[in-house]
Amino acid sequence: MKGLLYKDIVVLKKQISTLLIFVVVYGGFCMAGVFDFSIIGVLVSVFGLTIPMSSVALDDAAHWDRYAAATPAGRKGIVAGKYLFTLLVILVSGLAGTAIMLGMSATGLIDNPPQELVVVILSCAAVTLLLDAVILPFLLKYGAEKVRIVSMITFVLIFGSIVLLGGLANNGVNMPQLPGWLAAALPAVFALVSVGGFALSFAVSLGIYDRKEF
Repeated sequence: MKGLLYKDIVVLKKQISTLLIFVVVYGGFCMAGVFDFSIIGVLVSVFGLTIPMSSVALDDAAHWDRYAAATPAGRKGIVAGKYLFTLLVILVSGLAGTAIMLGMSATGLIDNPPQELVVVILSCAAVTLLLDAVILPFLLKYGAEKVRIVSMITFVLIFGSIVLLGGLANNGVNMPQLPGWLAAALPAVFALVSVGGFALSFAVSLGIYDRKEF
């Protein structure tokens, strides 16, 4: 499995480096006041979705899965490698985004407290983890090309809903008020749902890949 993970890192090294440069560039735009700092969090989500999909797409094009299934890692190793690679991408992009946003806060370029900036990144990472939990089983079953539209719809629905609710709240629309205890527990509950959903997704993908015909 370590070899499969290393393969994904090497094959997508150029793309990962390019996307990290995009984080730095957009960080510069945020410093110049062109974009709001929250765009960095959105980029973390974009990377966490597009890079794993690119990994599956390249494997499909090279028929790599047929060969990898015959290796000692087997089908379970292929699935575990993809899920571990996805976690690694979210972690690296999240750390890069956090470093940029905290740097902007330390230099006084944005007024938001560091805790709020970290929460933004963690929230985007949790949403991305949940999105990947939905998409990865479809990716491993049907391939990247067939699932691309599913991932786009899922991304638009979730983030569109978040933007819509935020816009309504900013425009003074009265939103249903959650009880204080529920509002305080909501971040932890959502994090648990994301992690639990990702673990459940891994189990589902193992079953799907075990029955897949090449």
